[in-house]
Amino acid sequence: MRIMVSALALAALVGGAGHAATFVQKDTATLRALDKITGRSTDIDVKVGEPVVFGSLKVELQVCYQTPPEEAPESAAFLKIASTQPVAVETMEAAVDAEDVETVSEDNPELFSGWMYASSPGLSALEHPVYDIWVIRCAAPEPVKLAPRPSEEDAEFE
Repeated sequence: MRIMVSALALAALVGGAGHAATFVQKDTATLRALDKITGRSTDIDVKVGEPVVFGSLKVELQVCYQTPPEEAPESAAFLKIASTQPVAVETMEAAVDAEDVETVSEDNPELFSGWMYASSPGLSALEHPVYDIWVIRCAAPEPVKLAPRPSEEDAEFE
């Protein structure tokens, strides 16, 4: 009897797990960066192909996938993270806005290249003594709102 109940439970789990998630490609990811020295965390929005510098790290988003709202929430991003020359900054905002840094070389190696998952940040994590970075979500950019078009009546009064 016990074997039969175990077999039925296993079949129910396999049947439920057999449904594959559908992912939609997005072009922006929200990452959370933690400075382990100060204990401050900062959310960073990264666009595909537009590297962002955070402290002494250069973060580049290659691709980001998000499940649709009707499915279990999951975000998966392929990131490349490299060491840069240390950037002297006084605030977390300055660390995010830093520019003109030297990246990948013998002195500045690539620290991470791979997939990160929002639901399992420890599965594939950046190993760095000062910073932690993990994925929060993937998103599409907000639509651009255009200024209203002047009507013909408005043009007559100018």
